Amino acid sequence: MSRSQSGPLGRHRTLHGQVVEWLGRRIVSGELANGSQLPNEADLAAQLNVSRGGVREAVKALAAKGLVEPRPRLGTRVLPREQWNLMDREVISWHGQLSDAAFLRDLLELRLMVEPGAAQLAAERATDEQLAVLENACARMAEEAGRVDADSAAFVEADLAFHLTLLRASGNQLVEQLGRLLEASLHHGLAASSHAPGGVSATLPLHHAVLVAVRARRPTAAARAMRKLIETTTDAVRRMTPDGD
Repeated sequence: MSRSQSGPLGRHRTLHGQVVEWLGRRIVSGELANGSQLPNEADLAAQLNVSRGGVREAVKALAAKGLVEPRPRLGTRVLPREQWNLMDREVISWHGQLSDAAFLRDLLELRLMVEPGAAQLAAERATDEQLAVLENACARMAEEAGRVDADSAAFVEADLAFHLTLLRASGNQLVEQLGRLLEASLHHGLAASSHAPGGVSATLPLHHAVLVAVRARRPTAAARAMRKLIETTTDAVRRMTPDGD
């Protein structure tokens, strides 16, 4: 069995990436808590069936994300959360994979600040090609929602395409970059909201309302519809959390 297939590592595209993800997810989940020491290099290499050099490079990658601090002769300790780079693509993705409720709420708050403005700009700037993609995504969402054997993954992919295209259609390169940065976490967030009771039926017409406003070149209406969409999604997700807040 090859190293990429053995041991506790997942199916990341590279062995280095597997080690980074294995450690990173345990830090983000709290399994490796703030201030705790990582196992020493030799022990980690044996546990993960990788070279000590591989472990060393993975620790460097995690240090660059602000998750750990390697200290010569003292080992590597996990840093407090406020020092993490929470906007790092992989750190965002690990939170999403772990279905972190607090992080999901933070994501929805960020979306509420960004996406209504993006929808407003999209109503002014969207190209015919971008409008066609938005229409296709809405149609696919409606098709999946109406099927008895609906594939939730297909619905989420169409939902994700809608939101990422809308961010691109804003014509603002920083907003588009933010969409690419948040893509993995947005995917997990949309998946969570699609499984919320009544989530799909409540948000599907609101996606259509955003599309209609953008297509009609009505910026204020587009921003209002997007705000309502995210607020409705937030309510659906809130009902899924144990404490309801």
